[in-house]
Amino acid sequence: MASATITDLESLYYWLLGDPFNHRIWHSYLFALVVFPVLVTLALYFVERRFEPELSSAYEVLRLKPSQAKYSPSIIFLSCLIGGFSHIFLDMFTHQNLPYVMYPLFYGNPFYLGQARFVVEALAAGLAVYSVYRWWKISKLDQRKDSTAE
Repeated sequence: MASATITDLESLYYWLLGDPFNHRIWHSYLFALVVFPVLVTLALYFVERRFEPELSSAYEVLRLKPSQAKYSPSIIFLSCLIGGFSHIFLDMFTHQNLPYVMYPLFYGNPFYLGQARFVVEALAAGLAVYSVYRWWKISKLDQRKDSTAE
């Protein structure tokens, strides 16, 4: 979740400064596949180790029951690669102003689909809804197992 959403903080930052809501260097494969996974892996590894009791309490409040609260650096790194790649991959078809998508090879976004971007946006929305549905279904199943075990 962190790797797929933190990328947009750059756009939010510039928007809050009064710049147009554009995507910059964080929305590039270079950043998403090289720099970002290393930074997020180090940060999450530290947070998970330093704040494990607080994370476990937050999971309880949210009624989430993860199998673990700490992950290995390799799992965090792989998750960051997948999240960062998928974010940039979907954005490159839907955002015309994505100048650094293939930086440093070239400037601009040759992958923008124009009006066809709605197909990609609908696909992304469908995947998000399906993910929430699966999470909800699994959490309900876990709750039933817990109630029958008691």
